[in-house]
Amino acid sequence: MTGQAPAAATRRTQAERRAQTRALLITATIRAIAQEGYHATTTRRVAELAGSSLGALAHHFPSRLDLITAALDEVGRRTVEDLRVQTADLPSDGPARYRTALDAIWAYFSGELFVVWLHVWIAAAEDPVLYQRLVPLQPQLSRAISTATADLAPAGMSRREWNSRLTVALDAMRGLALRRAVEPHEPAEPGDDPWPGTRDHLALLLSGRSRTR
Repeated sequence: MTGQAPAAATRRTQAERRAQTRALLITATIRAIAQEGYHATTTRRVAELAGSSLGALAHHFPSRLDLITAALDEVGRRTVEDLRVQTADLPSDGPARYRTALDAIWAYFSGELFVVWLHVWIAAAEDPVLYQRLVPLQPQLSRAISTATADLAPAGMSRREWNSRLTVALDAMRGLALRRAVEPHEPAEPGDDPWPGTRDHLALLLSGRSRTR
C-alpha cells in the first residue's frame, strides 16, 4: 500500500506535464497565427515558440490540421470565458447595461483572438478540408455566447427573441470588425471610431427599446 503512493503521484505529475505541454502548444499556435499569419504557422514554428519538440507536438496533434482546429476551439473557449468575467457585474437595467455588455463582446472582435479566427477562416475559404473542420466551431461559439449572456435578456423577453436579437448584434459587430481589418483607412481622427454609435443602436436592440426622436 505504502509503495503505491509515489507511483500514483508520478502518474498525476506526468498527466499534468502532458496537459501543460498541450496548452503551451495551443497558446503558441494562437500567438503565431496572430503575429505571423496562418501559412507561416508551421508545426516547426509552433514547436519553437512553445519550447517543445516536433515529436512532442506530433504526440498531442498528429497533424497540423488537428493543431489548428484545437487552437480555434481554444479561441472560442477563451472568448466565452472572458465574456463571462466581463459581464459578471453589470448595471442593473437600461441601455447602459447593454452598452457595457456590448463593449465586452467588442473587446473580442477588436482583439487578437478575432484576428486569429479571421486568418484561419480566410485560409479555409481556399482549403475545403480545413473548412469542413471549422464548420462546427462557428455555431458552437455563437451558442456559447448566447448561453453566457442569457441572463442579460430583458424581463419578459423570450429566449428565442433574445437569441434572434443577439445574432443580429453579433453579425453587425463581426461585419464592422471585418471592415476595420481589411479595408484601407487613413490615420484615425477624433470621432472617427464607428463603434460607439453602432454600440448605442445595438444596445437599444438588445434592451427591446426603440430609439425615440
